[in-house]
Amino acid sequence: MAVTFFKTKYKSVGALDSIQKIGKPSEKLSPIKYWFIHKILLVQEKYSKEEIKEKFIESFVHNLPKSLFIYMPLFAFILWLFQDKKKWYYFDHGIFTLHYFSFLLLGILLISVVEYLFGLLDNYLIFKIIDNLVVSVAIIYMLYYFFPAHHRFYGDSRGVTIVKGTFIFFINIFFIFVILTLFAIYTFINIH
Repeated sequence: MAVTFFKTKYKSVGALDSIQKIGKPSEKLSPIKYWFIHKILLVQEKYSKEEIKEKFIESFVHNLPKSLFIYMPLFAFILWLFQDKKKWYYFDHGIFTLHYFSFLLLGILLISVVEYLFGLLDNYLIFKIIDNLVVSVAIIYMLYYFFPAHHRFYGDSRGVTIVKGTFIFFINIFFIFVILTLFAIYTFINIH
């Protein structure tokens, strides 16, 4: 039974392969597009919608720290772009990046523990409100922490730190979104 997470005009791997082998040149796909659709169809034929969702979430959450680790050099490079090149080496930005990402991963761990502990409690509204409040405050603090840490590390004035930090923050949000999107596609293609 084929599950359609991604809509394609191909009903199965066999249909895709036959069109690719004996179809008209206008119907054939480029090698990259063929590979991508072939992978999607294999996953959709092998698993049900619920299994795909469960395996995707499990794999995505499990490998999220790896994607953050891959992102770290880009984060350090963006910091390097906004600082005095004579005073700070790329290596220094790498140190700050390690510090900040360690803080983020510790925050994610604490949020996971809080979620687990509140998951053990009864399903009362008050527990849900407290859980959401604690998680929201933790996420806001994790985002806010960048600014005081940046101010202390680089020694800029508070105003300069806020301006630079805001630009750095939005640039990084864009790149994190791109990396996480690519990571989500990679995770879906490699469900097994």
